[in-house]
Amino acid sequence: MRLKIISLSVLFLIFAIIATQNTTTTELKFLFWSVQAPLIVMIVVIFILGLVIGLIFSSNYERKKKKEESDFQRKREEKTEKPDSESVK
Repeated sequence: MRLKIISLSVLFLIFAIIATQNTTTTELKFLFWSVQAPLIVMIVVIFILGLVIGLIFSSNYERKKKKEESDFQRKREEKTEKPDSESVK
């Protein structure tokens, strides 16, 4: 717990230093749009967009993996049930 608090404090301190040193206004051009904002704002927005995109891809991967596991489990159960039902006849 103490290590977690210390590491979070160090990360916050590093972020604060980066934020105070990158306050100059920067222009970002994308296709026909142009946005002017402090560099730290752009860094944070792009970081958050990356997190959201990563979470979306991660959740899709996990959902697909769970579906494959359930399909495999269902097929395995069907295979184990068939010999039992044939031996009863």
